[in-house]
Amino acid sequence: MEETLLKDLDARLQKQIENARKAIDKNPAYAVDILSNISNRNPACLDVRKLLRQAQQRASKGKSKGLGGLLSKVTNLPFSIGNDSKIKKDPAKAMETAEQMLRTNPDNVTAHKMLGMAAESLELYSTAAFAYDSIRRIDPNNSENIKALMSVYITSGESEEAIRIGEAAYRANPADDEIQALIKKASVEQTMEKGRWEEDKSFRDKLKDESESQKLEQAGRAKTGESGLRSLIEEAKKAVAEEPGNMNHYRDIASNYRKLGEYDNALEWVGKARELEAGRADVNLERLVGTLKREKMQKAIGEIEARLEENPDDAEAQKSLDQLRREERVFRLEQCESLVQRYPNEYSYRHELGELYFEDGETDKAIKELQLAQRSPKVRIAALILLGKAYLQKGFHDLAAEQLTTAKNEISGTTEQKKDVLYQLGTAYEKQGDMEKAMGEFKALYGADISYRDVAQKIDAFYSAK
Repeated sequence: MEETLLKDLDARLQKQIENARKAIDKNPAYAVDILSNISNRNPACLDVRKLLRQAQQRASKGKSKGLGGLLSKVTNLPFSIGNDSKIKKDPAKAMETAEQMLRTNPDNVTAHKMLGMAAESLELYSTAAFAYDSIRRIDPNNSENIKALMSVYITSGESEEAIRIGEAAYRANPADDEIQALIKKASVEQTMEKGRWEEDKSFRDKLKDESESQKLEQAGRAKTGESGLRSLIEEAKKAVAEEPGNMNHYRDIASNYRKLGEYDNALEWVGKARELEAGRADVNLERLVGTLKREKMQKAIGEIEARLEENPDDAEAQKSLDQLRREERVFRLEQCESLVQRYPNEYSYRHELGELYFEDGETDKAIKELQLAQRSPKVRIAALILLGKAYLQKGFHDLAAEQLTTAKNEISGTTEQKKDVLYQLGTAYEKQGDMEKAMGEFKALYGADISYRDVAQKIDAFYSAK
């Protein structure tokens, strides 16, 4: 199935869509009804789905998004994430079901995942990317979703986006070999797209290092299922017996236990690696311990969330969930503060700490870390953007505009990151009362993506006021 552009729809539908768009602010429920019907009949039109999501967000504003109401309006759902075959068998129906769930709660991660998987089955890769990117905004630490998003971007030829997202994920999880493999694959694809290598060379020939190719192939084999992973673990354990001083074998065992979700076993083997002479001073291993503990917490959180979906009135489970979320947040903050204290010139740690402070409303602390984080080329643009948002939060609109303008000039193309910058920069000018500059940014965004947030409403309001 091919993606459908808004302009390619029937003129009568375009008129209905325009009416729904205008109603999003004043009557979002009406807009949701209209756009849902059109989206169900035209599942390949991403522009309609983006407008629908905007209307759903507006309609649910102020309402409870807790798990208690997650499926209150959707009963007897024929699909579940645990049953991939059903989604692949009838992906169009799965997309419709996912939208039913999102109508109740636009931040339902399960529904977004179902939508993404179904869209992939239909080869609607832009729609799949939209679904997985929605999860990334809701749950930025969901590493499996990051990998799914990267894979879709690579498949659809958006290797630059895959690399950008992958590098950020790699900074958070430097021992995740699957993310490393995807970054490598995206880099290769990007180079091929630019015509730097001859077309008749195989993918394997295009890698400079043969061992990197073997790692990619091994990572691919490891995805075949539980039996494949356990086979790799046993092979690596035999290798440990033969080469007890080779730390790579310990890493492989820990990595595959991690993929199985067996975090205690993974931590045990990382601990064994750190007992080796080479492992005592390995900063990545040290950080991996923290990452595995955090993922273990997140797994426990996910299990309780699943219980609450089945029984929303389970007060004890809700209490446990709230406690686990607090503990996970405190753990992340303490871990990051410790890393910054011990490695003050590792600016990616400062960027992550700045993000955590910003999310907690500790704006001054965030600004301090983000100002330093700009020194690293790897996180410079992300730090500039977040610093701009922090200044906006403080009400320092002129300083925000400076940072965001710098970020805008350093981002090539019209990526999701660039769209965010244009919107934030327009907002900064708007807060200053400089509507001419604000509209300049909003118009640029409008020209690239009419359905981005409420930019269409801003443009309409501006011209209506003239």
